[in-house]
Amino acid sequence: MQYVVKNDSITFGTCRNMPQHSGENLILSDPVTAEEVSTQLDRLLTSAQFRASRRCQGLLRTVTERTLAGDITAVKERMLGMSVFGRPAEYDTSQDPIVRVTAAEVRKKLAQYYQEPVHHSELRIELLPGGYVPEFRRVLAETGVVPDRQAPALNPPVPVEHPVDSRLRWYAAILVVIAAGLTVFFVSRVTWKDQATERFWAPVLKSPGDILICLGQPVVYNLRSTEEQDRIQSMTDHSATPSPNPGQDLIPLSHLVVFWDRYVALGDAVCMARITGLLERHGKRFRARGEGATSFTDLRETPAILIGAFDNRWTLSAASNLRFTFTKDSSQETDMVRDRDHPDRKDWKLKSAWPYWDVENDYAIVSRILDVTTGRPVVIAAGITQFGTMATGEFLTDPDCWSDVLPRLPRNWETKNLQIVLRVPVIHRAAGRPRVVDTYVW
Repeated sequence: MQYVVKNDSITFGTCRNMPQHSGENLILSDPVTAEEVSTQLDRLLTSAQFRASRRCQGLLRTVTERTLAGDITAVKERMLGMSVFGRPAEYDTSQDPIVRVTAAEVRKKLAQYYQEPVHHSELRIELLPGGYVPEFRRVLAETGVVPDRQAPALNPPVPVEHPVDSRLRWYAAILVVIAAGLTVFFVSRVTWKDQATERFWAPVLKSPGDILICLGQPVVYNLRSTEEQDRIQSMTDHSATPSPNPGQDLIPLSHLVVFWDRYVALGDAVCMARITGLLERHGKRFRARGEGATSFTDLRETPAILIGAFDNRWTLSAASNLRFTFTKDSSQETDMVRDRDHPDRKDWKLKSAWPYWDVENDYAIVSRILDVTTGRPVVIAAGITQFGTMATGEFLTDPDCWSDVLPRLPRNWETKNLQIVLRVPVIHRAAGRPRVVDTYVW
C-alpha cells in the first residue's frame, strides 16, 4: 500500500478491503491523521505486549515517528541499528541481525495485540515482513445488517475464468505460502530467544537443594570518630574528597577502622536483586552469603552463583582455569579480562580505573560451568568494576539481551559449559546495555 503525508494527514492508495477477522467484515476508511497514528502508537507502547520490552518499544516508536515525518531513508536496517540499538556505522548487518530479529518480535506483538477483541476496531499500525516502513490502516466493523432475501435466478450465469485472473490467483497463493513460511521462521527465532534465559539457567534450577549466592565483599575503611563519619555522610557533594583534618593530606591509621565482611558493592547488590527475582519466579530457594562467610564445603554441597570479581576470592578461584578470567597488574594500574587462548590480546583492559572508576567502558564475564572440583553447576557474574557486574545481572535475566549472543552459539549449547565476554558502556557513571564481544562453549 502506498501513502503520503499531507497537512498532518495520511492518504492511502486504492486498497480498501481486508480479510474477515473474528467473524466481522472489516473495511478501511481514509484518510488517517498523524495525530491518530501517534495516539495509537502510545496505546501500543503502554500495552501488555510492549511495555516489558524496551527494544520493541524503541523500534516501533522510531519507525512510526520517522515515517510520519516523511524520513523514509532513516527506516533502513543499518540506520535503525545505529539509531535504536547503538550500533556503529560500520557494523555488519549479516553478522548482527538485531534489527531483523526485533522487527519479527514487533510483528508478533502487534498480531497478539490486535487479536484481542477489545482492539479490533482500533487504528492498525502494521510492520509487514520484508521492510521496516509501517502501514497505517483505519478499520471499521460493518453494522452486520443482513440484506433482504431474494429469489434465486433460474439460470445463474456461469463465471468465465480469464487466464490473467488464474495467474493472479496462483501468484497470490504462492505469496501466501511464502508469508506463512517467513512467519513460522521469525516466530521460531523469537521463541528461541525468549527461551534462552530458561535454557541457560536450567542446569541450576533443576539441581536439588537450595542455591548458594556468594557475594564479593570489598575491604572498607570507616572513620573511628562517629562525629566525623556523620559529617562526611551528610555531605551533598559526593565528588569532593573529605578530610577529618582540614589542611592535612593524610588520615592517621589510628583514625580508621578496617571492615572485611560488612559491606557489599552497589553493582553486586543490583546483580543479586535481578538474579534472585528470577529464582523467585521459578520457585527456587536460595541463600546469600558474603565470600568471607562462604567455605569450600558450602560450594561442594549446593549449586552456586558467584557475584563479583576482584572482591570475591571464590570467583577468581573458580575461573582461574577457564579460558576467560580476570587479572590485574597493580604496579601498572591495569585491570583486564584475559583470554588464555590469545594471551597477547589487550582489548578488554582498564587503565588507571582505581579508585574512581571513571571509565567509558567496563568488561565482564558470564560463565556457567560444571565445577570439576565440587561437581555442582556454578554461575559466575562479574565485571572488572561494579558497572560490569551490574550489567551481568541484566544480561542473565532479560531475554532481550540474548539477541546478540544467540547467533554465536552452537547447537545444544545449553548442555555445555559456556563463557560470554561483555563490553559494558558506562554513561554518566551508569551501566549501559551490555554487548557481547566473545563467547566460548565446550
